[in-house]
Amino acid sequence: MNELTINRIPELSYVVTEALNQLRVNLSFSGEDIKVIMITSSLPNEGKSFLSIHLWKMLADVGCTSLLIDCDLRNSRFGSRYGISGEGKVKGLAHYLSANADLEDVVYQTNIGNGFMIPNTTSIVNPAILLESPRFQKMIDSLRGEYQYILVDTPPLGSVADAMNIATHCDGNVLVIRSGETPRKVVYDSLRLLERTNKPLLGTVLNRVEISNRVGYYNRYYHYGDYYNTGSKSKRKKK
Repeated sequence: MNELTINRIPELSYVVTEALNQLRVNLSFSGEDIKVIMITSSLPNEGKSFLSIHLWKMLADVGCTSLLIDCDLRNSRFGSRYGISGEGKVKGLAHYLSANADLEDVVYQTNIGNGFMIPNTTSIVNPAILLESPRFQKMIDSLRGEYQYILVDTPPLGSVADAMNIATHCDGNVLVIRSGETPRKVVYDSLRLLERTNKPLLGTVLNRVEISNRVGYYNRYYHYGDYYNTGSKSKRKKK
């Protein structure tokens, strides 16, 4: 298997680590059938990619074989932001979906133990045709039995329709919200969009909450809250 090296993953403070760990544990209680999880946001720069890579690493660190798929075919920043490098020409998701590579050519082992990745190395102006192709569903079906968790990082819901196409192939969704920045109306619209997919909303992550309490002051803090899924018979109230 080809290999990728992730050269820059920032160290997290104690409170952020604990909040992410709570999210990881809560997701494990979602059920054995919840394996492919889409992580999205309403707008750009809300922190979904930050959450994706750190949650993926945390799952891998506790022994879960975890795959991270970079599905932002329009404007991926994973490679530059986290210093991702590999030997020779690195092929990614767009190469597979366009039938220019086999699946085994775009799945990479990383320097994170138990951590695997399908990167995106090519920007596509209009990737809707690729995301709606049968190859996407075939990819998910093939990978589902090989990994305990598959995290799918997508473009924001409010920018393009890509995330809605991707959601139909996933088992559930996590919505990232930037505290003090994302308007409530925009969040509400995103929740309604996710309801249309008939996939459960597994939770929301409130990002960049400034707090000052017994654990001290932190500029970046993740809070995990459960929202009820209107498509499910059992509804969970927001914490």
